[in-house]
Amino acid sequence: MCAGIRVGIVQHNPTVGDVDGNYDQLQTAYDGLQEAGADIVVMPELAILGYPPRDLLFRSEFLTAQNSALDALAAQTSAGPPIILGAAAPATDDPKSPLQNTATVLSNGAVKTRYAKRLLPTYGVFDEDRYFIAGSEPAVVSVNGIDLGLSVCEDAWHDMTVAGRQQYRTNPIADVAAESPDLIVNISASPFSVNKPQKRYEQFEQHAVNADCPIVLANQVGGNDDLVYDGHSFLIDRQGQLHAQLPGFEPAKAVVELSNNSRSQVSSLNFSNQQIRSALRLGIRDYFAKTGFSQAVIGMSGGIDSSVTTALAVDALGADHVYGISMPSEITSEQSITDARTVASRLGIEFDVLPIKSIINAIQTELQTHLNHAFTDVAFENIQARVRGAILMGFANELNALVLTPDNKSEGAVGYCTLYGDTVGALAPLGDCYKHMVYDLAEQVNHNPPDKSTSPVIPKSVFEKPPTAELAEDQSDRDDLPPYDVLDPILQRYIEDPVPSQAHVRDKSHTQDVIQRIVRSEFKRWQTPPALRVTKQAFNRDWRYPIAASFRPLTKNLDSS
Repeated sequence: MCAGIRVGIVQHNPTVGDVDGNYDQLQTAYDGLQEAGADIVVMPELAILGYPPRDLLFRSEFLTAQNSALDALAAQTSAGPPIILGAAAPATDDPKSPLQNTATVLSNGAVKTRYAKRLLPTYGVFDEDRYFIAGSEPAVVSVNGIDLGLSVCEDAWHDMTVAGRQQYRTNPIADVAAESPDLIVNISASPFSVNKPQKRYEQFEQHAVNADCPIVLANQVGGNDDLVYDGHSFLIDRQGQLHAQLPGFEPAKAVVELSNNSRSQVSSLNFSNQQIRSALRLGIRDYFAKTGFSQAVIGMSGGIDSSVTTALAVDALGADHVYGISMPSEITSEQSITDARTVASRLGIEFDVLPIKSIINAIQTELQTHLNHAFTDVAFENIQARVRGAILMGFANELNALVLTPDNKSEGAVGYCTLYGDTVGALAPLGDCYKHMVYDLAEQVNHNPPDKSTSPVIPKSVFEKPPTAELAEDQSDRDDLPPYDVLDPILQRYIEDPVPSQAHVRDKSHTQDVIQRIVRSEFKRWQTPPALRVTKQAFNRDWRYPIAASFRPLTKNLDSS
């Protein structure tokens, strides 16, 4: 280890496209790290643009704005430490040449060099081949007498497999390590999913040991659309030991001094079981802040999903910014209304009860006049849900608010939802949480309630009653679905493992029906709000199945134990 190097690490929370705002964050962090004596400062991938910029990269004015901010940052290095950060840049001096995703080194007032990311992820949530061409060579650059090996995010994930297929043939970290740098730098925008922070740490730990070189990771933090970035930036020494780690789910900066015999303690390695809740809280908060809204409207049924969604909204936005509405029909039980009111009261939010029986009756009467026959049960059930959706959107319009959808992943997977009814909204905080995860979150909310809330937020009756859409008399989810402790393992295996040769499910009799429900429900998922991604496979941009398709998956492998 090159002892005595003082590395400044930045994990900021960018808004995609807010070049001026992102620049201000980076400038403020840089000033603080310079004052703290950093020898170099490392910032995340595409730090000025924010990740993922998606098709904004096709806008020339967007890149021009980035370059102006980059020049302004570079000017600071005339009297301050060099900066390594991510920037989009043409592959050659011709500004019309293809873009590359680069680690750009700013030193002595100018751009010193650029390294082009060699591994471009085009799977899951990533689509970098759409925008960039890959680099081909490793890069070690000397700044202030420090030899830095450069890498960008996916370069450290050379062993990635998708659907059982190896994605890459090269190992950029090994290639740059062969040139014996003093420090390997990885600038990242690595999104959160369950167990990802731990897996990321283990991946870089192995790189450090194999390379016999310390590695610093600067990772983006914050929510951008459906993606949440957890930060957890760190520095690992050549023995694979954690030298320093920044906190998760919040912006942070730190100066870490490399030494041969001491351990800096920015924070200890800590991957909490509260990470999913932290990710959802941050995702909601940033979705509202970055779209210019501050108020949430939620339909509160008295069930577990809407109760947890409301608690998360209060967690993220504060009780004064959440408005709950119970919309009972003639089917709704008094217990459901009581449970919704109890949760709202304990959270301290504004709450109203708006009965919908008269609205439903008016719609039924008018439609039956034209249909010349009575409504079917399904039509009647869906009208209830759609009336509620219309009411929620009306309140949202009047309050300049966004509707939060309470649907969970288990229901969304099998289409157990009503389009334009319970699916209306701007964001589905629980849309990537299986039902068992929702119950886990409910327990966490009661154990550690939002500020100024009364504990337990969610009453025992909500946990104990059978899940129900409550659109028909004595209705239960069990009437239409397997028990969730049977359903969720089937869903998780099918959705998250495209090569299910070693799958094991508890109840094989349900497997065929569940998978056919998943396939038939694709048209619904194309029309639902974005879900905050917390698993490795969400129903967002990374789930790209066709609607008009006749393929029916075989379940033989899923049924094998």
